[in-house]
Order: sequence, then structure tokens, then C-alpha cells
Amino acid sequence: MLVWEGMPHKRLRRSPENARAEIIAAAESALRDLDFHSLTVETLMERTGMTRSLFYHYFKSLDEIVIALFERVEAEVSGAVDGWLEKEDEVDPRANTIEHLTRMYEVWREHANLMRAMEQAAGRSKEAYARWQHQVVESYIDKTEAFIRRQIALGRSQVEDPRGVAQVLILMNLAVATDQINRPEPETPARLGTIVGHVWNAAVYQPA
Repeated sequence: MLVWEGMPHKRLRRSPENARAEIIAAAESALRDLDFHSLTVETLMERTGMTRSLFYHYFKSLDEIVIALFERVEAEVSGAVDGWLEKEDEVDPRANTIEHLTRMYEVWREHANLMRAMEQAAGRSKEAYARWQHQVVESYIDKTEAFIRRQIALGRSQVEDPRGVAQVLILMNLAVATDQINRPEPETPARLGTIVGHVWNAAVYQPA
């Protein structure tokens, strides 16, 4: 049998890091076309050209894939709002509330397919639920409570229960976002940021 110089090998060798990254990228692509409940290991690995058994070398389940993808989205959400929640010298804090919540909803809308997948994974996986609860719910309640306490220290707020208000605001954010990513025609991020931002401002700040 003649083998021509430059003929590709039947099996492409990948480093462990590249193989894992390729599986994650294939999952992200697949979730643009499929609902998470419809995704299987077989359909995922067909997109990579790798074997089904190799999937389990890197991941225990599809839930772990979704968690890995979710971490990317969460990093973008953090980039959109963490600077605002940690800043103290805003010229117009009420306008900043609306601006940064709008950015947050832009991230959620851009990654709606992944957020739906994470929601579904959290509904069936204790690990996914724990990650969602810690990274999205409890983490942002903590950040928002600290934010409100700084506003109180600056004389901008008279909130008597910062923790309670923070819990309500974060759960409201998540409820709105979850509702929107499941709608066939969601509201624009600008409209959501404005509406939700007005609620935040009314809850946190003294009357203008």
C-alpha cells in the first residue's frame, strides 16, 4: 500500500488539554441547535470525531460540561457588574445601576442557550445545583449586601435590612432573566435593565 507524503492520519492526536477543550467547544455549538435534554454523549462526540469512551476520560457526565460552559458565562456576568457593585465614587449611582444591569441582561441574552442548559442541569444534578446556588445566588447576594452597606455608609441609603433586600433583588434578577431566556420573543436588555434598575434604585436609595 502506498502512503503519500503529507497524507493525514486516520486518527488525530490531541493533547489532553486540547481534547477536553474541543469537547467543551462542541457542546457549546451543539446547544445552539439542541435542547440540553436532547443532547447525548453520542451526538456530542460525533461532532468531535472522538470516541464515546474518551468523553468519560475527561467528564463524568454532560452536567459537568454544562458547568464548565457556565463558568465562562459567569465570568462575563462578573465583568459586567462586579466593578459597579464594588465602586464607591459614582457620579450618578442610579444611572450606573441601570447601565450595569443592562449589561448583565445582554450577557444573559447572548448566552441564553447555555443559561437554559444550566437551569435544566441544576434541576437534575446536585453538583450543578450547588454550583448555581453558590456562584450565582449566594455569591451575588453577598456582593449586593456589601454594595448596599457601602451606600448606607456614604449616606445614600437608609435600608434597614441589607441582607434581606439583597436577597430579594438578586432573586428578582434571576427570575426575570430565567423568564426571558425561555420566551420566544424576549424583551430587549435595555428595557429589562431600565425596569429592573428602577426597582433596584427604589429599594436601595433614598428618594431623589
